[in-house]
Amino acid sequence: MMNRIRKTVESFFEIGEQIVVGVSGGADSIALIHCLKNSSKNFNLIALHINHCLRGDESFRDENFVLNFCLENDIYFISKRIDILKLAKEKKISLEECGREQRYRFLERFGCTIATAHNLSDLCETFFLNILRGCGLKGLTSIPKKRGKIIRPLLSFTKKEILEYCKTNNLDFVEDSTNFKEEFLRNRVRINIMPKFKEIDENFEFSFLKTIENIKHDEEYLDFVSNREFKNAFFKNGLRVAYLNKLHKSIKTRVIIKFLEYNNFSLKKELINRIYNLCSKGVGKQHICLNRFLVVKKGVLLVEEENCSKSFKIEFPNYFEFSYKNLYFIRCDASRYNYFLNKTNYLFLFKFDYDKIVGRIYIKSREPKDRLKLLDRPTKTIKALMQEKRMLKNEKDRTVLLSDEIGVFWAFGFGGDFRVFPDEKTKKLCLVFEKI
Repeated sequence: MMNRIRKTVESFFEIGEQIVVGVSGGADSIALIHCLKNSSKNFNLIALHINHCLRGDESFRDENFVLNFCLENDIYFISKRIDILKLAKEKKISLEECGREQRYRFLERFGCTIATAHNLSDLCETFFLNILRGCGLKGLTSIPKKRGKIIRPLLSFTKKEILEYCKTNNLDFVEDSTNFKEEFLRNRVRINIMPKFKEIDENFEFSFLKTIENIKHDEEYLDFVSNREFKNAFFKNGLRVAYLNKLHKSIKTRVIIKFLEYNNFSLKKELINRIYNLCSKGVGKQHICLNRFLVVKKGVLLVEEENCSKSFKIEFPNYFEFSYKNLYFIRCDASRYNYFLNKTNYLFLFKFDYDKIVGRIYIKSREPKDRLKLLDRPTKTIKALMQEKRMLKNEKDRTVLLSDEIGVFWAFGFGGDFRVFPDEKTKKLCLVFEKI
C-alpha cells in the first residue's frame, strides 16, 4: 500500500515540477508532503500553511509544527495568518465558507501547481453534505481530482490508509480540536453518519468512489450535450428562447448556467430559476445586479446594461464588497482601513463614515437638483462644478454619484460632501476605489 500511495501521488506531477502544497499539520497533509519530498522526481516544493487564528494557542502550535517539519526536511515554508472569525462576521457568512474561500483565494495567487491533501473520506463526507444542500448531479461528483491548477492526489485513499502511511514512516502530526465539535455540519456528518455505513461495510468508501465515478461520467456527457446546445442556441450574444424552450429541463437549465457564466454572473439557484421562468414565458426583464439586466427581446435572451448617459438610480447592495463598472466599494471597520488600503490593486478615491449615511445608499446619474458641499467650499450644484471644470458632454454623462435620503454625498471626479467625512468617532467606513 505504501508503494501504491507513492506511485499514485507521483503520477500527477512532472519531474522537477514546482508544487505549492497546502500543509495544515494534520496526517493527510504531512503524508502528502512527505511523499512528494521523498520522490525520485525531485520536486521543487513550497509548503503553505494558513493560520485561521480560530483556536488560540493551538492555531500557533500547528503553525510552528509545520515550520519545524519544513526546517527538518529542507522544505521552503510560507505562512499566512487570517482572522477568519472577524472576516466571516464582516462578510456575514459561516466560518467554514469563509475559511475555504480565503484558503483558495490565497492558494490561487501562485502561478504553479497546487497540491491539497483531500482524501477519499473527505470525498464521501462532501457527497453527503451536498445532498443535504440539495445539489444537482455535478454536486454529487463531490471533490474533483483536478480543478485548474489545484490537484488532489490522495482522493483514492481513505483516512485509515493515510494514518497507516504516517505510522509506517514514523511521521508525527497534529490534530485540530475543532474536528470533534458538532457545531460544524461536516463534523456532524463525519461523527454521526460515516460510522453507520462502516458498521454495514468497513470498506464502503471504495463503493462510494465507484458510484461517484459513474455519476461523473454521466455528468461529463450531459456537459458535452449542454455545450453543443449552448452553441446552437447562441445568437448575437444572446440565446434564442424558442430553441431553448424545446430542450429538456435538465439541458435547458445547464445552458442557462453556461450563459450566466459566459456573462460573469454569480451562479445562485434562485437566479437560475428566475431566468428559467423568464425564458419559459418568452417575455420580460429581470434585474440581476447593479446596472445589469437579463431581458427577452425579439425572442432572444440578452444582457443589458443601463447606460450612464441615461437616468438611473440603483440601490447599494448589501454586500461586504462589490463593484460597479470600474468602481470598487468595500465596507469595513475603521480599524481595518490601512489593511484594505494596502491590499487592493485599485486606486483609492474616497472614504466616508458609513454611520453618517441617512437611509439607503444609491448609485445614480446626475440630476439638475443635485448639490455637493466640498471641503472648504460653498455648496454648489453638480452642474456648476462641471462648468468650472469645463467638462465635455460625454464626461458629464459618465459622472456617477452616490446619494442617500438627504442627497448626493459623493461625485466621481469631484470628491465627497463634508457631512460624511470620517472623524475621531468614526467606527465604520466605506472605501471607494477605481480600477486602473
